Amino acid sequence: MTPKQWLLALAVGGLVFLALLGRFGKRWFRRWAWRHALRTRRELGFRLNPVTVTRKQRMKAELLADTDLRERVTALAQETGREEASLLADVSLYLDEIIPSFNLITTYRYGKRLAGWLLRTCYRVRIGRSAEAALNRIPRDASVVYVMNHRSNADYLLVAFLLANRVSISYAVGEWARVWPLEKLFRSFGSFFVRRCFRDPLYHAVLERYVQRTVAQGTTQGIFLEGGLSRDGRLQAPKLGLLDYMLRAGAKDLVFIPVGINYDRVVEDSNLVREGLGKPKRGPLALLRRTSLWLLGLVWRGATRRFHRFGYAVANFGTPIHAATALRGADLRDLDWETRRPLLETFAADLLQAVGNEVPITPVAVVAWVYRELGGEAPGRAPFRDQALETLARAQELGLPLHLPRGSFQRTFEVGLRVLTLRRILLSVDGHLVLPPHKAPLLDYYAHGVGHLLERTRTP
Repeated sequence: MTPKQWLLALAVGGLVFLALLGRFGKRWFRRWAWRHALRTRRELGFRLNPVTVTRKQRMKAELLADTDLRERVTALAQETGREEASLLADVSLYLDEIIPSFNLITTYRYGKRLAGWLLRTCYRVRIGRSAEAALNRIPRDASVVYVMNHRSNADYLLVAFLLANRVSISYAVGEWARVWPLEKLFRSFGSFFVRRCFRDPLYHAVLERYVQRTVAQGTTQGIFLEGGLSRDGRLQAPKLGLLDYMLRAGAKDLVFIPVGINYDRVVEDSNLVREGLGKPKRGPLALLRRTSLWLLGLVWRGATRRFHRFGYAVANFGTPIHAATALRGADLRDLDWETRRPLLETFAADLLQAVGNEVPITPVAVVAWVYRELGGEAPGRAPFRDQALETLARAQELGLPLHLPRGSFQRTFEVGLRVLTLRRILLSVDGHLVLPPHKAPLLDYYAHGVGHLLERTRTP
Protein backbone atom coordinates (compact mmCIF):
# COMPACT_ATOMS: atom_id res chain seq x y z
CA MET A 1 0.00 0.00 0.00
CA THR A 2 1.15 3.48 -0.79
CA PRO A 3 1.53 6.11 1.95
CA LYS A 4 -1.66 7.83 0.75
CA GLN A 5 -3.60 4.59 1.07
CA TRP A 6 -2.21 4.06 4.57
CA LEU A 7 -3.31 7.55 5.59
CA LEU A 8 -6.76 6.98 4.12
CA ALA A 9 -7.09 3.67 5.97
CA LEU A 10 -6.01 5.29 9.26
CA ALA A 11 -8.49 8.14 8.77
CA VAL A 12 -11.36 5.73 8.07
CA GLY A 13 -10.36 3.57 11.03
CA GLY A 14 -10.28 6.61 13.30
CA LEU A 15 -13.75 7.69 12.21
CA VAL A 16 -15.10 4.19 12.82
CA PHE A 17 -13.47 4.13 16.27
CA LEU A 18 -14.99 7.50 17.21
CA ALA A 19 -18.40 6.36 16.01
CA LEU A 20 -18.20 3.19 18.12
CA LEU A 21 -16.95 5.17 21.10
CA GLY A 22 -19.89 7.57 20.81
CA ARG A 23 -22.28 4.63 20.52
CA PHE A 24 -20.99 2.37 23.27
CA GLY A 25 -18.42 4.46 25.22
CA LYS A 26 -20.91 6.54 27.17
CA ARG A 27 -22.85 3.45 28.23
CA TRP A 28 -19.65 1.72 29.36
CA PHE A 29 -18.49 4.80 31.25
CA ARG A 30 -21.86 5.15 33.05
CA ARG A 31 -21.73 1.49 34.09
CA TRP A 32 -18.13 1.86 35.31
CA ALA A 33 -18.99 5.02 37.25
CA TRP A 34 -22.03 3.36 38.83
CA ARG A 35 -20.05 0.28 39.96
CA HIS A 36 -17.27 2.56 41.26
CA ALA A 37 -19.80 4.66 43.18
CA LEU A 38 -21.43 1.59 44.75
CA ARG A 39 -18.04 0.29 45.88
CA THR A 40 -17.16 3.69 47.34
CA ARG A 41 -20.50 3.88 49.12
CA ARG A 42 -20.01 0.44 50.69
CA GLU A 43 -16.57 1.48 51.96
CA LEU A 44 -17.95 4.53 53.80
CA GLY A 45 -18.57 4.03 57.49
CA PHE A 46 -21.66 6.26 57.64
CA ARG A 47 -24.92 6.93 55.88
CA LEU A 48 -24.89 9.61 53.20
CA ASN A 49 -27.23 12.59 53.33
CA PRO A 50 -30.60 11.75 51.74
CA VAL A 51 -30.73 14.98 49.75
CA THR A 52 -27.17 15.12 48.45
CA VAL A 53 -27.56 11.74 46.75
CA THR A 54 -30.89 12.73 45.16
CA ARG A 55 -30.53 13.52 41.49
CA LYS A 56 -30.64 17.20 40.71
CA GLN A 57 -33.53 16.96 38.21
CA ARG A 58 -35.66 15.01 40.65
CA MET A 59 -35.14 17.55 43.42
CA LYS A 60 -35.83 20.38 41.02
CA ALA A 61 -39.12 18.76 39.96
CA GLU A 62 -40.13 18.29 43.60
CA LEU A 63 -39.42 21.92 44.44
CA LEU A 64 -41.23 23.21 41.37
CA ALA A 65 -44.28 21.27 42.60
CA ASP A 66 -43.84 22.45 46.21
CA THR A 67 -47.15 23.85 47.51
CA ASP A 68 -45.62 26.60 49.65
CA LEU A 69 -43.39 27.80 46.84
CA ARG A 70 -46.31 27.80 44.40
CA GLU A 71 -48.32 29.94 46.80
CA ARG A 72 -45.44 32.42 47.07
CA VAL A 73 -45.20 32.59 43.27
CA THR A 74 -48.95 33.26 43.00
CA ALA A 75 -48.76 36.00 45.62
CA LEU A 76 -45.79 37.65 43.87
CA ALA A 77 -47.61 37.49 40.54
CA GLN A 78 -50.51 39.40 42.07
CA GLU A 79 -48.22 41.93 43.71
CA THR A 80 -46.00 42.63 40.69
CA GLY A 81 -48.44 42.04 37.84
CA ARG A 82 -46.13 39.51 36.18
CA GLU A 83 -47.45 36.26 34.76
CA GLU A 84 -46.96 33.12 36.82
CA ALA A 85 -45.32 31.37 33.87
CA SER A 86 -42.64 34.06 33.76
CA LEU A 87 -42.02 33.79 37.50
CA LEU A 88 -41.85 30.00 37.29
CA ALA A 89 -39.24 30.31 34.55
CA ASP A 90 -37.15 32.41 36.96
CA VAL A 91 -37.74 29.83 39.69
CA SER A 92 -36.38 27.14 37.38
CA LEU A 93 -33.23 29.19 36.70
CA TYR A 94 -32.70 29.84 40.41
CA LEU A 95 -33.06 26.15 41.21
CA ASP A 96 -30.50 25.26 38.54
CA GLU A 97 -28.13 27.71 40.21
CA ILE A 98 -28.76 26.59 43.81
CA ILE A 99 -29.15 22.81 43.70
CA PRO A 100 -25.84 20.90 43.82
CA SER A 101 -24.84 17.94 41.66
CA PHE A 102 -23.33 15.62 44.24
CA ASN A 103 -20.75 13.17 42.88
CA LEU A 104 -19.80 10.34 45.21
CA ILE A 105 -16.61 9.42 43.35
CA THR A 106 -15.37 13.02 43.11
CA THR A 107 -16.00 13.61 46.81
CA TYR A 108 -14.82 10.45 48.53
CA ARG A 109 -12.57 8.67 46.04
CA TYR A 110 -10.51 11.61 44.81
CA GLY A 111 -11.67 14.81 46.55
CA LYS A 112 -10.86 13.55 50.05
CA ARG A 113 -7.35 12.49 49.01
CA LEU A 114 -6.66 15.74 47.17
CA ALA A 115 -7.95 17.86 50.07
CA GLY A 116 -5.83 15.88 52.52
CA TRP A 117 -2.73 16.25 50.37
CA LEU A 118 -3.21 20.01 49.94
CA LEU A 119 -3.92 20.66 53.61
CA ARG A 120 -1.09 18.47 54.91
CA THR A 121 1.36 19.96 52.44
CA CYS A 122 0.65 23.46 53.74
CA TYR A 123 -0.31 22.85 57.39
CA ARG A 124 -0.09 20.52 60.32
CA VAL A 125 -3.78 19.65 60.44
CA ARG A 126 -5.24 18.90 63.88
CA ILE A 127 -8.50 18.50 65.76
CA GLY A 128 -7.87 20.44 68.96
CA ARG A 129 -10.68 19.32 71.22
CA SER A 130 -14.04 17.70 70.62
CA ALA A 131 -17.12 17.05 72.77
CA GLU A 132 -17.10 13.48 71.48
CA ALA A 133 -19.47 12.02 74.07
CA ALA A 134 -22.10 14.71 73.46
CA LEU A 135 -21.72 14.39 69.70
CA ASN A 136 -22.27 10.65 69.87
CA ARG A 137 -25.53 11.18 71.79
CA ILE A 138 -27.14 13.13 68.92
CA PRO A 139 -30.10 11.06 67.62
CA ARG A 140 -29.62 9.50 64.19
CA ASP A 141 -32.82 11.14 62.89
CA ALA A 142 -31.77 14.64 64.01
CA SER A 143 -31.01 17.41 61.53
CA VAL A 144 -27.46 18.58 62.24
CA VAL A 145 -25.91 21.95 61.36
CA TYR A 146 -22.20 22.68 61.85
CA VAL A 147 -21.85 26.39 62.67
CA MET A 148 -18.36 27.82 62.07
CA ASN A 149 -16.38 31.02 62.18
CA HIS A 150 -15.02 32.03 58.79
CA ARG A 151 -11.25 32.56 58.71
CA SER A 152 -10.28 31.43 55.23
CA ASN A 153 -11.68 29.95 52.05
CA ALA A 154 -9.79 26.82 53.12
CA ASP A 155 -12.38 26.35 55.90
CA TYR A 156 -14.56 24.34 53.52
CA LEU A 157 -11.79 21.85 52.84
CA LEU A 158 -10.53 21.70 56.42
CA VAL A 159 -13.83 20.80 58.11
CA ALA A 160 -14.98 18.52 55.28
CA PHE A 161 -11.66 16.65 55.45
CA LEU A 162 -11.72 16.31 59.24
CA LEU A 163 -15.29 14.96 59.12
CA ALA A 164 -14.87 12.87 55.96
CA ASN A 165 -15.01 9.60 57.90
CA ARG A 166 -18.04 10.67 59.92
CA VAL A 167 -20.50 12.63 57.81
CA SER A 168 -20.93 14.42 54.48
CA ILE A 169 -21.62 18.15 54.75
CA SER A 170 -23.60 20.36 52.40
CA TYR A 171 -22.11 23.87 52.53
CA ALA A 172 -23.66 27.21 51.71
CA VAL A 173 -21.08 28.72 49.33
CA GLY A 174 -20.91 32.37 48.29
CA GLU A 175 -20.65 33.81 44.80
CA TRP A 176 -16.85 33.95 44.98
CA ALA A 177 -16.75 30.25 44.02
CA ARG A 178 -18.96 30.61 40.95
CA VAL A 179 -15.99 30.51 38.60
CA TRP A 180 -14.59 27.59 36.65
CA PRO A 181 -13.40 25.11 37.89
CA LEU A 182 -14.42 25.91 41.49
CA GLU A 183 -18.14 25.91 40.68
CA LYS A 184 -18.08 22.37 39.25
CA LEU A 185 -15.92 21.19 42.13
CA PHE A 186 -18.11 22.59 44.91
CA ARG A 187 -21.30 21.35 43.25
CA SER A 188 -19.87 17.84 43.02
CA PHE A 189 -19.12 18.03 46.77
CA GLY A 190 -22.82 18.70 47.48
CA SER A 191 -22.54 22.43 48.22
CA PHE A 192 -25.24 24.90 47.24
CA PHE A 193 -24.66 28.48 46.11
CA VAL A 194 -26.07 31.57 47.80
CA ARG A 195 -26.18 35.07 46.32
CA ARG A 196 -25.12 37.62 48.89
CA CYS A 197 -26.93 40.97 49.02
CA PHE A 198 -29.41 39.93 46.30
CA ARG A 199 -32.82 41.47 47.06
CA ASP A 200 -35.14 39.63 44.69
CA PRO A 201 -37.96 38.24 46.92
CA LEU A 202 -38.55 35.39 44.46
CA TYR A 203 -34.94 34.25 44.79
CA HIS A 204 -35.17 34.26 48.58
CA ALA A 205 -38.43 32.30 48.43
CA VAL A 206 -36.72 29.63 46.31
CA LEU A 207 -33.63 29.55 48.55
CA GLU A 208 -35.79 29.35 51.66
CA ARG A 209 -37.77 26.35 50.42
CA TYR A 210 -34.62 24.55 49.28
CA VAL A 211 -32.90 25.03 52.65
CA GLN A 212 -36.00 24.07 54.61
CA ARG A 213 -36.56 20.96 52.53
CA THR A 214 -32.97 19.76 52.96
CA VAL A 215 -32.96 20.45 56.69
CA ALA A 216 -36.33 18.76 57.24
CA GLN A 217 -35.08 15.65 55.41
CA GLY A 218 -31.98 15.40 57.61
CA THR A 219 -29.20 16.74 55.38
CA THR A 220 -26.18 17.75 57.45
CA GLN A 221 -25.47 21.42 56.76
CA GLY A 222 -22.43 23.62 57.26
CA ILE A 223 -22.86 27.39 57.59
CA PHE A 224 -20.61 30.31 58.45
CA LEU A 225 -22.59 32.38 60.89
CA GLU A 226 -20.70 35.58 60.02
CA GLY A 227 -21.68 35.25 56.37
CA GLY A 228 -18.26 36.24 55.04
CA LEU A 229 -14.55 36.34 55.80
CA SER A 230 -13.35 38.55 58.63
CA ARG A 231 -11.24 41.46 57.40
CA ASP A 232 -9.71 42.36 60.77
CA GLY A 233 -9.52 38.92 62.37
CA ARG A 234 -12.32 39.53 64.87
CA LEU A 235 -15.60 37.63 64.91
CA GLN A 236 -18.22 39.51 62.90
CA ALA A 237 -21.89 40.08 63.69
CA PRO A 238 -24.03 37.01 62.88
CA LYS A 239 -26.25 36.85 59.81
CA LEU A 240 -29.84 35.74 60.38
CA GLY A 241 -31.05 34.67 56.91
CA LEU A 242 -30.09 31.00 56.68
CA LEU A 243 -30.54 30.57 60.41
CA ASP A 244 -34.14 31.83 60.10
CA TYR A 245 -34.85 29.41 57.25
CA MET A 246 -33.49 26.45 59.21
CA LEU A 247 -35.33 27.20 62.42
CA ARG A 248 -38.62 27.34 60.47
CA ALA A 249 -37.96 24.14 58.51
CA GLY A 250 -40.09 21.97 60.78
CA ALA A 251 -37.26 19.51 61.57
CA LYS A 252 -38.03 16.92 64.23
CA ASP A 253 -34.83 17.72 66.15
CA LEU A 254 -32.53 20.51 64.95
CA VAL A 255 -29.04 20.42 66.47
CA PHE A 256 -26.30 23.04 66.02
CA ILE A 257 -22.65 22.07 66.58
CA PRO A 258 -20.30 25.04 67.17
CA VAL A 259 -16.97 24.72 65.37
CA GLY A 260 -13.99 26.98 65.98
CA ILE A 261 -11.33 27.26 63.24
CA ASN A 262 -7.94 28.94 63.28
CA TYR A 263 -4.70 28.92 61.28
CA ASP A 264 -1.15 29.96 61.98
CA ARG A 265 -1.30 31.49 58.52
CA VAL A 266 -4.39 32.44 56.56
CA VAL A 267 -3.40 32.22 52.91
CA GLU A 268 -5.40 35.30 51.87
CA ASP A 269 -4.58 37.37 54.98
CA SER A 270 -2.84 40.20 53.07
CA ASN A 271 -5.83 40.75 50.79
CA LEU A 272 -8.28 40.63 53.71
CA VAL A 273 -6.26 43.14 55.75
CA ARG A 274 -5.93 45.39 52.71
CA GLU A 275 -9.72 45.39 52.24
CA GLY A 276 -10.23 45.98 55.95
CA LEU A 277 -8.09 49.10 55.76
CA GLY A 278 -10.34 50.46 53.01
CA LYS A 279 -7.76 50.19 50.25
CA PRO A 280 -9.07 49.49 46.74
CA LYS A 281 -9.35 45.85 45.77
CA ARG A 282 -6.82 44.48 43.33
CA GLY A 283 -8.17 43.83 39.86
CA PRO A 284 -8.51 40.28 38.52
CA LEU A 285 -5.28 40.50 36.49
CA ALA A 286 -3.28 41.93 39.38
CA LEU A 287 -4.70 39.30 41.73
CA LEU A 288 -3.92 36.52 39.25
CA ARG A 289 -0.38 37.83 38.79
CA ARG A 290 0.22 38.09 42.54
CA THR A 291 -1.21 34.61 43.17
CA SER A 292 0.82 33.07 40.35
CA LEU A 293 4.06 34.59 41.64
CA TRP A 294 3.25 33.40 45.16
CA LEU A 295 2.60 29.84 43.95
CA LEU A 296 5.79 29.85 41.86
CA GLY A 297 7.68 30.99 44.93
CA LEU A 298 6.26 28.07 46.93
CA VAL A 299 7.20 25.63 44.18
CA TRP A 300 10.73 27.05 43.99
CA ARG A 301 11.21 26.81 47.77
CA GLY A 302 9.91 23.25 47.66
CA ALA A 303 12.28 22.33 44.83
CA THR A 304 15.23 23.82 46.72
CA ARG A 305 14.09 22.21 49.99
CA ARG A 306 13.55 25.55 51.70
CA PHE A 307 9.78 25.23 52.01
CA HIS A 308 8.34 25.43 55.52
CA ARG A 309 4.74 24.62 56.24
CA PHE A 310 2.54 27.49 57.35
CA GLY A 311 2.14 26.15 60.88
CA TYR A 312 -1.00 24.61 62.34
CA ALA A 313 -4.57 24.45 61.04
CA VAL A 314 -6.83 23.50 63.93
CA ALA A 315 -10.57 22.93 64.38
CA ASN A 316 -12.45 22.45 67.67
CA PHE A 317 -15.90 20.86 67.92
CA GLY A 318 -18.02 22.10 70.80
CA THR A 319 -21.03 20.83 72.72
CA PRO A 320 -24.18 20.47 70.56
CA ILE A 321 -26.97 23.01 71.02
CA HIS A 322 -30.54 21.75 70.54
CA ALA A 323 -32.69 24.46 68.97
CA ALA A 324 -35.86 23.41 70.80
CA THR A 325 -34.11 23.74 74.17
CA ALA A 326 -32.39 27.03 73.32
CA LEU A 327 -35.65 28.57 72.05
CA ARG A 328 -37.58 27.12 75.01
CA GLY A 329 -40.02 25.36 72.76
CA ALA A 330 -40.98 28.45 70.71
CA ASP A 331 -42.16 27.58 67.18
CA LEU A 332 -40.90 30.33 64.88
CA ARG A 333 -43.17 29.15 62.06
CA ASP A 334 -46.13 30.66 63.91
CA LEU A 335 -44.48 34.08 64.35
CA ASP A 336 -44.12 36.98 61.94
CA TRP A 337 -40.75 38.60 61.27
CA GLU A 338 -41.00 41.39 63.82
CA THR A 339 -42.01 38.97 66.56
CA ARG A 340 -39.41 36.30 65.88
CA ARG A 341 -36.51 38.66 65.11
CA PRO A 342 -35.55 39.25 68.79
CA LEU A 343 -35.59 35.49 69.39
CA LEU A 344 -33.40 34.99 66.32
CA GLU A 345 -30.93 37.66 67.39
CA THR A 346 -30.60 36.20 70.87
CA PHE A 347 -30.17 32.67 69.54
CA ALA A 348 -27.61 33.84 66.94
CA ALA A 349 -25.64 35.74 69.59
CA ASP A 350 -25.53 32.65 71.80
CA LEU A 351 -24.41 30.53 68.84
CA LEU A 352 -21.67 33.01 67.95
CA GLN A 353 -20.46 33.06 71.55
CA ALA A 354 -20.34 29.25 71.55
CA VAL A 355 -18.34 29.31 68.30
CA GLY A 356 -16.03 31.99 69.67
CA ASN A 357 -15.32 29.91 72.78
CA GLU A 358 -14.08 27.10 70.51
CA VAL A 359 -11.68 29.17 68.36
CA PRO A 360 -8.27 27.47 68.80
CA ILE A 361 -5.47 29.56 70.27
CA THR A 362 -2.69 28.59 67.87
CA PRO A 363 1.03 29.41 68.35
CA VAL A 364 1.06 32.40 65.96
CA ALA A 365 -2.10 33.84 67.51
CA VAL A 366 -0.79 33.77 71.07
CA VAL A 367 2.63 35.19 70.10
CA ALA A 368 0.94 38.01 68.13
CA TRP A 369 -1.40 38.81 71.03
CA VAL A 370 1.40 38.87 73.62
CA TYR A 371 3.52 41.14 71.41
CA ARG A 372 0.64 43.62 71.19
CA GLU A 373 0.09 43.43 74.95
CA LEU A 374 3.65 44.63 75.51
CA GLY A 375 2.58 48.07 74.32
CA GLY A 376 4.40 48.41 71.01
CA GLU A 377 7.93 48.19 72.44
CA ALA A 378 10.59 46.07 70.74
CA PRO A 379 11.16 43.45 73.46
CA GLY A 380 14.14 41.20 73.83
CA ARG A 381 13.62 37.53 73.11
CA ALA A 382 13.94 36.40 76.76
CA PRO A 383 11.37 38.78 78.33
CA PHE A 384 9.05 38.24 75.39
CA ARG A 385 9.27 34.48 75.87
CA ASP A 386 8.64 34.79 79.62
CA GLN A 387 5.52 36.88 79.02
CA ALA A 388 4.24 34.40 76.44
CA LEU A 389 4.80 31.41 78.72
CA GLU A 390 3.03 33.19 81.58
CA THR A 391 0.06 33.96 79.30
CA LEU A 392 -0.11 30.34 78.14
CA ALA A 393 -0.05 29.10 81.74
CA ARG A 394 -2.94 31.39 82.73
CA ALA A 395 -4.88 30.37 79.62
CA GLN A 396 -4.45 26.70 80.50
CA GLU A 397 -5.66 27.34 84.06
CA LEU A 398 -8.79 29.01 82.64
CA GLY A 399 -9.49 26.06 80.35
CA LEU A 400 -9.15 28.09 77.14
CA PRO A 401 -8.89 26.14 73.84
CA LEU A 402 -5.10 26.14 73.58
CA HIS A 403 -3.32 24.15 70.92
CA LEU A 404 0.06 23.26 72.38
CA PRO A 405 2.49 21.54 69.98
CA ARG A 406 3.87 18.50 71.82
CA GLY A 407 2.09 19.77 74.93
CA SER A 408 4.87 22.30 75.55
CA PHE A 409 4.60 26.04 76.25
CA GLN A 410 8.17 26.54 75.07
CA ARG A 411 7.51 24.71 71.81
CA THR A 412 4.35 26.77 71.25
CA PHE A 413 6.29 30.01 71.61
CA GLU A 414 9.07 28.82 69.28
CA VAL A 415 6.65 27.69 66.56
CA GLY A 416 4.68 30.94 66.66
CA LEU A 417 7.77 33.13 66.62
CA ARG A 418 9.38 31.12 63.80
CA VAL A 419 6.34 31.55 61.52
CA LEU A 420 6.23 35.30 62.18
CA THR A 421 9.96 35.79 61.62
CA LEU A 422 9.98 33.67 58.44
CA ARG A 423 7.26 35.95 57.08
CA ARG A 424 9.24 39.00 58.28
CA ILE A 425 6.31 40.24 60.32
CA LEU A 426 8.73 40.35 63.25
CA LEU A 427 12.42 41.10 62.68
CA SER A 428 15.31 40.27 65.00
CA VAL A 429 17.45 43.42 65.30
CA ASP A 430 20.29 43.58 67.86
CA GLY A 431 18.58 41.02 70.08
CA HIS A 432 15.20 42.78 69.94
CA LEU A 433 12.07 41.77 68.04
CA VAL A 434 10.98 44.68 65.87
CA LEU A 435 7.61 45.08 64.15
CA PRO A 436 7.87 46.95 60.81
CA PRO A 437 5.07 49.56 60.63
CA HIS A 438 3.64 48.21 57.38
CA LYS A 439 3.32 44.75 58.97
CA ALA A 440 1.44 45.96 62.04
CA PRO A 441 -2.08 45.41 60.58
CA LEU A 442 -1.12 41.84 59.71
CA LEU A 443 0.08 41.13 63.26
CA ASP A 444 -3.13 42.69 64.61
CA TYR A 445 -5.18 40.42 62.35
CA TYR A 446 -3.84 37.31 64.12
CA ALA A 447 -3.99 38.88 67.57
CA HIS A 448 -7.63 39.90 67.10
CA GLY A 449 -8.61 36.34 66.20
CA VAL A 450 -8.10 35.19 69.81
CA GLY A 451 -8.35 38.51 71.61
CA HIS A 452 -11.82 37.71 72.95
CA LEU A 453 -10.32 34.66 74.69
CA LEU A 454 -6.87 35.80 75.80
CA GLU A 455 -8.15 39.05 77.31
CA ARG A 456 -9.36 36.85 80.20
CA THR A 457 -5.71 36.14 81.06
CA ARG A 458 -4.95 39.75 81.91
CA THR A 459 -4.01 40.24 85.54
CA PRO A 460 -5.74 43.10 87.41
